[in-house]
Formats: sequence, C-alpha cells, structure tokens
Amino acid sequence: RFSGGEIPLTERNTMTTTRRFFHLVDIDNLLGDPRSTDNDQIRTCFEHYRKLTYYREGTHFAAVGTGCNGCHVLAVQSQWPGVRYVRRPGVDGADIALHEVALDEAATGRYTNFVIASGDGRFCETYRELSRLGYPVTVVSRPEALSVELRHLVNDDVLFMPSAVDFNLTAA
Repeated sequence: RFSGGEIPLTERNTMTTTRRFFHLVDIDNLLGDPRSTDNDQIRTCFEHYRKLTYYREGTHFAAVGTGCNGCHVLAVQSQWPGVRYVRRPGVDGADIALHEVALDEAATGRYTNFVIASGDGRFCETYRELSRLGYPVTVVSRPEALSVELRHLVNDDVLFMPSAVDFNLTAA
C-alpha cells in the first residue's frame, strides 16, 4: 500500500524528545538496475524516496549502499551528495555493508528509528535484529521488488515507491 502521509513510526522509549532516523538505502534495489548511470533516473528515484519518507537534514541520516561498478557509483553519488556511501564487491556486497552499518549505528544509540529502503529478502535479518534491539523499523520498497519473506515479516506494513518503470518514464 502507498502511504501519502507521514511515516507510521512509533516513538522509541528514549530520553530524547527528538526522533532521529537512520536510512539504509539499497539504491540498486530501489532503481531496479545496479548498473544505471542515468542521472535523471537516479535523481528521480532519490527525490521520490526523500518525499515519501519526509527525509529532513538534521534529523534524518542515510547510508546508501551500491555495488562496485565505477560509473554507476559516480552517477549515484552525484545525485545525493552529503550522505554516507558504502560499497562492497561480490554477491549481496552492498546489502552486507548496509547490514553492518545498521548494527554499528544501532549500537551507538544515536538514532530512534531505522528505515530500510529495499525489498530485498537479505534485509530480513537486519529488520529482525533492529526490532530485537527495540528500534521501530519502516520498510520502503517498490511493489515488484518486495520479497515474499520480507513482506510477511513486516506484515505488509510497507511504504511503496513508484515502480522502476515509472522512474524511466519520469526521467524521459
């Protein structure tokens, strides 16, 4: 289901009154193409994502994971400067790097909420671990990219991005 309203996150029991969000963005999954160098497509994807999640500098922080295709990495980084980028070669390399970042950031206690921007089933472990630690976790995905396992784990409580086809049409 697509939500046009505010992210449905519950407050974590903390001493702070300000919620601080940490976004784990699997851009390759959101784009549907781990090799895209189309600046318009990448920019449109990031714009949709930030609007959907009400991303705000100062209270929202992000780590964007991507593969190691050099041209793709440069195109992605040029469209959202100022966020943390993680890369790792190999199958699920970027996913593993994002998982590790999530656990490291959770351990610091600086954030009250986490957002997993991927429908990849590889993030089920990340979702479970963050939830076990007491963090509210929101999942953002494209409808066609959401794995069955992740959909069941989050009980269909997902914010949906436009289809990858829509990014291509919008960018044209």
